Amino acid sequence: GSGNTECAPCELGKLAARMGMTDCEAATQGHYVDSYGAESEAACEAGTYASSEGSRACKEANAGYYVPGKGSKRQTSCDAGEFSKGTANVECSECPAGTSSSAGSPSCTSCPAGESSEDGSSSCAECHDGSAKPAGEGDCVVCTKGTYAKAGSSECSSADPGHFVDSDGASRQETCPAGKHA
Repeated sequence: GSGNTECAPCELGKLAARMGMTDCEAATQGHYVDSYGAESEAACEAGTYASSEGSRACKEANAGYYVPGKGSKRQTSCDAGEFSKGTANVECSECPAGTSSSAGSPSCTSCPAGESSEDGSSSCAECHDGSAKPAGEGDCVVCTKGTYAKAGSSECSSADPGHFVDSDGASRQETCPAGKHA
């Protein structure tokens, strides 16, 4: 037989951690080897991951996902009501009031007119009687004296001639009684 005449360096994604190895080992999940002849592997940084063995590089977490720590073998989806834009995120952010998101979202969606949400919401809800909100971020706003709104309104309506609203948060206008006008 023919004996070995030299030792070959390990290829990318593999390493020989000990002397006298007969074959190179693949980098473990969550780690990578980006040079030839490596003796050790490196852990993927936070925001990146390596899902398979023998990785030459780590993958950046996608928008809508995050990787919180080093040496991860998978990215994690942001929860509903959270988002992460761009790539290589280490955490997700809460959607602001007046917006919502589903799980794995790269951004939050503004609530439609007449609806709002709390911080970190997965859905929008109709504004209550006596309050209103245009489309976009923000909270439902209570109608002031002289104005009123039914549930789900995009704006408070002014009292019509011959009618009045004498309190904040009204859902309807009152008709002026006989002998009075507005």
